[in-house]
Amino acid sequence: MSMHLPVPRPSYSQARENLVKAIPPKILCLLVCGGIDCRYEGPTCWRANQQAILGLFSSWVTDDILAMARPSTHLIEKFDIIEQFHRLNIKTIINMQFPGEHAHCGPPLDPESGFTYSPKIFMDNDIYFYNFGMPDFGVSSMSGMIDGVKVLCFAVKEGKVAVHCHAGLGRTGVLIACYLIYTLRISPSEAVHYVRIKRPRSIQTRAQINQVFDFARLLGTQLTQYPDLSLRHGAPFTLQHYLNRQALLLHGQEARTLRHTPKVVYLLCVRLACLALGLPSPPEIYAELDKRSMVRTLGRAVRETLVAKQYLPVLREGRRGSWVGSGSMTSWDEPLGFLERKRDVLLNKRSYSDSDISKITDLIHANLRPVSPNVTKQSAGHWTNLKESHTVNTPKSDSTATNNCAKRSKCSARKIQTLSKSSSTIEVTKSLTA
Repeated sequence: MSMHLPVPRPSYSQARENLVKAIPPKILCLLVCGGIDCRYEGPTCWRANQQAILGLFSSWVTDDILAMARPSTHLIEKFDIIEQFHRLNIKTIINMQFPGEHAHCGPPLDPESGFTYSPKIFMDNDIYFYNFGMPDFGVSSMSGMIDGVKVLCFAVKEGKVAVHCHAGLGRTGVLIACYLIYTLRISPSEAVHYVRIKRPRSIQTRAQINQVFDFARLLGTQLTQYPDLSLRHGAPFTLQHYLNRQALLLHGQEARTLRHTPKVVYLLCVRLACLALGLPSPPEIYAELDKRSMVRTLGRAVRETLVAKQYLPVLREGRRGSWVGSGSMTSWDEPLGFLERKRDVLLNKRSYSDSDISKITDLIHANLRPVSPNVTKQSAGHWTNLKESHTVNTPKSDSTATNNCAKRSKCSARKIQTLSKSSSTIEVTKSLTA
């Protein structure tokens, strides 16, 4: 069976969430944050390894994205944060707060901006500033989150990015997790766990976790390149339907250029025209390849981090290309991984339809290895169970579940043996009914 990540749980209990929403802002600042001595308004409460930016509670989530507590005019001047940003090549700061928020925490708010600093301080020093307000302990609209993710994607191309809310945990974590889903096509569970590894206690409430999952579901419905069996009963799928999906995914100059043209068609036509005329590929082709390379590098870092923290099973050599068994959306970009997972689902079903039977025979004729690690093909028409060692930590109390899994694996092996000897769908049907 495939191994899945545990669903992330909120950092706050339901009672605490209700209490935080019920308490007036001034009292909340005094009781929860500490008022003028708020621990998030300076470096006093944080160790050196919790200050990627000296003077701020901050952490690198990726090589290009920094999550941090909100800066203030006092801290910017005292710790020369602008110079630190320039030294680290941080070109953009994204603020997830509303003006006037947490007015009783730390120093007084700037009267013009309503924040603890004036955005003009950064903009005058060639650092871009964006504001995507999200309620404290809450979420924004889905369209607002999509806009924030697209801006973050654009900003990363220009240089490194610093994202903050009040503490740099809840709302900041939501935006970064959605960015990882948008960029890497990983699952929401993987995104939340990864952000929490890099920035502990991030993504705090149930609503915030739900928004990450809702974002992944929305994105998943837009990633189909061509119409498939989900369009039943003769429902039309037009060019405009495809362009509407594409508009949700693209941003910036690319979105404007490809407003009326599918991206896959555009890139193929440009490449074929260059090959036919003997011309070098245009810059957009190399830019797309560079983008893919950067995404793979970031994806590899995310996977290795999750494996190191035992959120994912250690992958065997030769299987690292398709990240099977993680419950990840990565399989959309990896056909082999998709087929292996599809095989696993079919082989562990308790009953079969005619379409299932035809799918199983197609997978067998494709000569793919089975997903189950205990089933290995020795020769044509013969399957045997082999013992393989895996570095997966399993509690002793799960011995019963392990035995059940072993029984299912043996059952799957018997099904495969029966199916592999059949030369037609009719014979497969007879074998299964027997």
